Amino acid sequence: MDYDNFNKFIKGPVIDLREATFCDPWFISMVCLLAIERKNDPKKELLLPVSEDVKNYLKRIHFDIFMKEIGYEKFVRELGNINMVERENTNVYEITHSLASDDFNARLTKIRTMFKNFGMNSQDDINRATVLVSELGNNVFDHNLGLWPTDVRGAIIVGQNYPKLKKIEMVVADSGVGFKKSLQLRNPNLNDVEAIKLGLQGITGRVGENRGNGLKLIQDWTINKFNGIVKIQSGSGLVIVDKDGVRSRTVNKILGTLASFVVIYN
Repeated sequence: MDYDNFNKFIKGPVIDLREATFCDPWFISMVCLLAIERKNDPKKELLLPVSEDVKNYLKRIHFDIFMKEIGYEKFVRELGNINMVERENTNVYEITHSLASDDFNARLTKIRTMFKNFGMNSQDDINRATVLVSELGNNVFDHNLGLWPTDVRGAIIVGQNYPKLKKIEMVVADSGVGFKKSLQLRNPNLNDVEAIKLGLQGITGRVGENRGNGLKLIQDWTINKFNGIVKIQSGSGLVIVDKDGVRSRTVNKILGTLASFVVIYN
């Protein structure tokens, strides 16, 4: 999502994608969360891109299937007219919505195979990359158990391989409580950026509990094993971590959390 042009795409209950000329897993996941947030608004709208290439990508990544699931069927009917042979593009991991942790963990075998099909040759790298997805997904269910603020629960997983760059991006999104609310018991005065940074340090909202090492592992392996990037948005906070350090900024607020890693493979 182009944060500097956010208002071009989001106009109250209307998600206007007509001018979108490029989509990646982060953009797709952002739109999914924005749609969940607006799903019960009687004035909601979703306007599809004008670009045929972008519409083809949305069809290939099963955007229409997810949008139908959350009540946007009439806005994505046009995508149903696109004939798509899915084997023509094996470099995407289609939008997957796991409602519960058992379902999510059952999908990890497919995700492991996906990394191999994307071109990862090292079994160690395949195992590590699968663990990274597992950690992101299990964080969703651990931190939102019994606390979901909307009627759309679970983890949304989207992926993309860029074979010429030997780069893979994986995003796990959720419409849950977010980092700040998760950490409120520990510190009620945190802003969103501060909360994300604490989470990345392995600090959880459960005082005295030592179980926050998942994000530390994600950073360590992504950066040191894959020379990659970790990016997290929660609420209005955005934090990016790579070999050059930590960068953060305040951005347009979303419901829930977007968490991604980009890995470079041989």
